[in-house]
Amino acid sequence: MSKTTPTVLLIVSGALALASAPLSAGERIRPGQWEFTITHPGSEPNVFKHCVTADEATSVNGDTKTARAYAEKKAAGRCAITAYDVYGDSVSYAMKCGEVAIRMTAVYHGDTSEGEQTSKKGSEPEVVSHVKARRLGDCP
Repeated sequence: MSKTTPTVLLIVSGALALASAPLSAGERIRPGQWEFTITHPGSEPNVFKHCVTADEATSVNGDTKTARAYAEKKAAGRCAITAYDVYGDSVSYAMKCGEVAIRMTAVYHGDTSEGEQTSKKGSEPEVVSHVKARRLGDCP
């Protein structure tokens, strides 16, 4: 795995937290402390936390157009959102971060989510990672 991959994974997972879209618009994402675990072949899991503020949650909990616009704003200068699709409790999107192309699909279950991320840098082989997230409670 290249040195840039952990940074890209962090951007992607941050975008996932900030651009998620499960079944009900009012329940896409709740403010609070979220923990993300990214598991990819041949490496130890990458675990990190992110505090989703009330303002972030409000932006994300709008319609699909609003959520995509917010994700694009958050990724600006680093990545470009190239596709975004919401269906029921699932969200799929694709983004390009420099030479790295990323596809993400996630399914949401209230205060948890689970999904698959595929990334490919140039001519390197694709890397498929499993992403799990869960809300831990209020932000510290």
